[in-house]
Amino acid sequence: MAACVPAELGGMGVESLHDAILGINRLGRGDGSTAIATAMHVLYTWVLTRAWRAATAAGDAPQAERTASSLRQIGAGQMVQCSPQSEPGTDMLHPFVEATKVEAGWHLNGRKLFGTLSPAASHMMIICRVRDAQGSFRRAIASVASGSAGIDVKNNWDALGMRASGSHDIVFQDCFVPETALREDGPWGEWTEGSLSGQMAFNMALVAAFLGIAEAARDLAVLTVTRRRRGQNSRSVAERPAIRHLIAEIEIDLAAARAMLGRTATMADAFFSQHPAGRVPLGELHELMKDFQCTKWFVNHKAIEIVDRALTASGGAGYLNSNPLSRLYRDVRAGPFMQLFSPNEAFEYIGKITLGIDPRLSD
Repeated sequence: MAACVPAELGGMGVESLHDAILGINRLGRGDGSTAIATAMHVLYTWVLTRAWRAATAAGDAPQAERTASSLRQIGAGQMVQCSPQSEPGTDMLHPFVEATKVEAGWHLNGRKLFGTLSPAASHMMIICRVRDAQGSFRRAIASVASGSAGIDVKNNWDALGMRASGSHDIVFQDCFVPETALREDGPWGEWTEGSLSGQMAFNMALVAAFLGIAEAARDLAVLTVTRRRRGQNSRSVAERPAIRHLIAEIEIDLAAARAMLGRTATMADAFFSQHPAGRVPLGELHELMKDFQCTKWFVNHKAIEIVDRALTASGGAGYLNSNPLSRLYRDVRAGPFMQLFSPNEAFEYIGKITLGIDPRLSD
């Protein structure tokens, strides 16, 4: 969990997005729920490390020390963070959870959905909105200790798959946030460097997890068809032309999915190395996000197709709950629903960026 914390702050010093998501991918091969829950924390520390380096380079000692303090705690295993962002009835740019100014801090009110990792997290990073002096909304990020008064983790996660991810609803009712634990993140409803780069990092790791699920399904399918024997001559199922065709299709799609995700991660590493936090051209960042959205759509859909073929190759045994393929089949379906964006929204975003149109999604 300290992978992306700088070595000088007690972590493992992984700064490459490619390397970080490779680790999440390997976890995905073992268990999808573990992989996506871990990704929520690990990739946030990647974002936090970029912010720490930028504040240090800019000579902003107070901000650098606040960020370094969190990173040290993570490096020492004393802090685990989750980042619930989705809410009912709105999108990622227009959070309804609101922080209202009170003496020495803020009161947080509202509801978050899909709070992955919330049962294990010691802290939550909450995207919310605040009002400025003119009464207009601004986006903000609040850091809240999970045991704070006014937080109710509903323990209501009951989904088709990803059953162990702990993605519960979280309700905030007059939850106090200290003055120093909330920072503004730009206009409400507008893309910012922080929101775009953070979402890209989180979601690249999630895509890697779903690719890992597909890779695990491939291995199970190969093991099944090479071991199983049927018919009077007890011939291996793997000798059947239809089975060999299914396995070949799986291999081709895996090769393409790995290549796309690896290429996008390598491009992102080069981009973020060239542009430190706080100095990222927003237009170029949208172009990179467009490329990632193409990769996300392709890999998520290929992962579903791969697991489906693996289940077909396994026969009826794979449909039983006792077979790991049944879990992989349920888990992999979650991929397209992961923000940012859903499939329909992704097409709109990709098309708008390609055509030079304002990328904000239609109401």
